[in-house]
Amino acid sequence: MGVFKSGSTKSRSNGGKTIIAAGCKISGELIDLDGDLHIDGLVEGVVETEQGVSVGKTGAINGLVKATTIIVSGVLEGKVVCEKIDILATGKVLGEVVCSEMMIEAGGKFIGESRELTEGGLIVNFPEEERTKLVAQLVEKSAKKLVDLELEEKSKNDQEI
Repeated sequence: MGVFKSGSTKSRSNGGKTIIAAGCKISGELIDLDGDLHIDGLVEGVVETEQGVSVGKTGAINGLVKATTIIVSGVLEGKVVCEKIDILATGKVLGEVVCSEMMIEAGGKFIGESRELTEGGLIVNFPEEERTKLVAQLVEKSAKKLVDLELEEKSKNDQEI
């Protein structure tokens, strides 16, 4: 369970920034990071942190995102909960956003639904059923890819013989 309050004075921890580089793909859950998260690659799944998240021009998130602040230069698709979201000129957000403050630069795109995070704070948890469904889909997708890779490898080996 997480609580966002607009008057919160909680200081951020001194952890380093986590970077998902271009060409990298993460499927699953990124939870309770010690520092900000920057994504230039692809993250599919759940990102839940009390730190900031930024999506670079080559970056993409597909799933559920909960963070204090979010800056989007790439693509963010799914459900989002944050205090502040900035969609920059090259950014695109598709889905449902719950936030206190939203800024969209000229050229930035927001396609979906937005609701305001209330002044007194809002208890927000992604429904367990939705989280479980998303994680199950990711596991199934990963398992299928493994089977496909094994079949491809077997086919290569058969051709070499």
